[in-house]
Amino acid sequence: MAFQDLLDQVRDLRRFQILQMVFLIMFSIIVYHHTRLENFTTFTPDHRCWVHILDNDTVPDNNSGTLSQDALLRISIPFDSNLRPEKCRRFVRPQWQFLHLNGTFPNTSEPDTEPCVDGCVYDQTSFPSTIVTKWDLVCESQSLNSVAKFLFMAGTMVGGSLYGHLSDRWLAESARWLIINNKPEQGLKELRKTAHGNGIKNAEDILTMEVLRSTMKQELEEAQKKYSLGELFHMPNICKRICILSFWR
Repeated sequence: MAFQDLLDQVRDLRRFQILQMVFLIMFSIIVYHHTRLENFTTFTPDHRCWVHILDNDTVPDNNSGTLSQDALLRISIPFDSNLRPEKCRRFVRPQWQFLHLNGTFPNTSEPDTEPCVDGCVYDQTSFPSTIVTKWDLVCESQSLNSVAKFLFMAGTMVGGSLYGHLSDRWLAESARWLIINNKPEQGLKELRKTAHGNGIKNAEDILTMEVLRSTMKQELEEAQKKYSLGELFHMPNICKRICILSFWR
């Protein structure tokens, strides 16, 4: 490639390029940690409604002081068909009669139940706190969990598209972009900057406008051609880069 010949003159893969890659990897690692962290911060643990008689430290009803936690749970939270406490419903009033049913439970769709108006109690065995437990993103608010994930991915997409385009000015390949987009003076300036960064003292004598135009003549002619999206998949180098980037992502 013609541009590769110019890179050879500025000493490709030396100090300037290595520093660029180091900074790129550093910032990429930070972004990927945020992406992976979402798997843990949005974890939804087991939960049930908060009930006064079970979860309040001061219980006004003296009769409940001698009851076990299981018994208090039975009279406070309706059970589903699998005999497990409902996650998003509770009884409006304690159902004392359930203490004498010997493990059998009535239909849970009774009108004397209500949503978790006072919040939820969460199982903290796996994680002491997540964004789900902090903001009660369960039951009626469960959809907000998906909204949070959507906003994160939408921000990633917009940021990647916008700042990815802007960041091309700081990559070594930006010199090529400037040259083929009819900005040879700026492209030459970037190449000379790279050469100086790699310790070449006489970069102005080696990299001149005449050298640039003669070296990039074929590539400049190719840049004038218009390609369709389908033609990209007939270019082996492009397909290879797409596969590598997709695997990396």
